[in-house]
Amino acid sequence: MSPYFFYIFAAILIFASLCVVMARNPLYNVLSLVVAIFSLSCLFVLLEAYFVGMILLLVYAGAVLVFFLFVVMCLNLNTIALTSAQQGHFRWLGGMVGLMFALTFALATKSFIKAQTMDPSSIRGTIETIGKILFTDYLLPFELTSFLLLIAIFGIVSLAQGALSTGKDVENS
Repeated sequence: MSPYFFYIFAAILIFASLCVVMARNPLYNVLSLVVAIFSLSCLFVLLEAYFVGMILLLVYAGAVLVFFLFVVMCLNLNTIALTSAQQGHFRWLGGMVGLMFALTFALATKSFIKAQTMDPSSIRGTIETIGKILFTDYLLPFELTSFLLLIAIFGIVSLAQGALSTGKDVENS
């Protein structure tokens, strides 16, 4: 029965991820991201990584994405028409991001193939093991992630203050 659930949640994850990228409304982007994170959390639970699955669900879908959803709803974002020159800059940036994604995918595939030849671990994803690895081997990426979230919060606050100072979100009464 487990492979069927894997395929169901994987299909939902792929569809929701495509909706995150393809939707034109920012509200739909955030809602699709919530669905994608929920299905990813379900995949982790199917892989018996319960702690990672629940933390992903609680922290990202429960806190960060709800915060982003709240900000998107408060900003009342409208679509902006871009000139072809401005779109060219975004195409170049999109090409760079696509190249980085392809490189990351190749590295992940190489790591997966290498992991298939390794012996299984006797301790599978306990909180103690994850904590030791997180705060020893992966301390720099952990701190950089927290710094990136802090920068995102500053950006959201500055966007909200800019929208409030221009009166963009004030409706005609």
